[in-house]
Amino acid sequence: LEKGDYVINRRNTALKSAVIDPAINGLAEEIRRHHMTLDIGVHDDTMVDADPDLLRIVYDNLLGNAVKYGREGGAIRLREKVRDGRRVFSVYNEGTGIPREKMDLLFKKFSRLQTRELMARKGTGVGLYTCWRIIQAHGGRIWADSEPGAWAEFCFEIPQPLPSSDR
Repeated sequence: LEKGDYVINRRNTALKSAVIDPAINGLAEEIRRHHMTLDIGVHDDTMVDADPDLLRIVYDNLLGNAVKYGREGGAIRLREKVRDGRRVFSVYNEGTGIPREKMDLLFKKFSRLQTRELMARKGTGVGLYTCWRIIQAHGGRIWADSEPGAWAEFCFEIPQPLPSSDR
C-alpha cells in the first residue's frame, strides 16, 4: 500500500460475515477480559464493493483500538448509517476519548497521542495510518469524532457503484 503498487481486489463482500465477525472473533477474549459490551448495528445482508482482506485490517485496527482505549466495562458499538445518501460505517467506544487539539494527528504515520494515559498502552502509531491508506486506496474517507473523557468514534465510507438500474 505504501508504495502504491498493491492491487485492490474489490469484490462484492458480505461485510458482517466476511469481515466484521472474524475481526470480533479475534478480539473476543480481550473484550470479555475487559468486561465490555459489544453492540453490532450492521445488517447481516450488508454488501460492500471492497477488498475484504483490506477491510479486515481496518476493522481489526478500529476494534482493537476500541478495546485498548475503551474503559473497563464500557460499550463498543459498530454501526452502519446513511448520511447524505452515502453509507457510513463506524466503531464507537466509551473511554478516554481524544482531545480536540490532537484530532489532526490521528491518521499520520508513527503518530501517537502524547497523554500519560494513552502512552501507557502499547502501540506503534501505524494502525490508524494504515486504516487511512486502505480507505483512501478504495476512494473513500475516514475520520474521527470524540468527546474527551467520554467516547471516541471512528467513521469511514467507501464509494459504492450504482446498481445497474440507476446508471
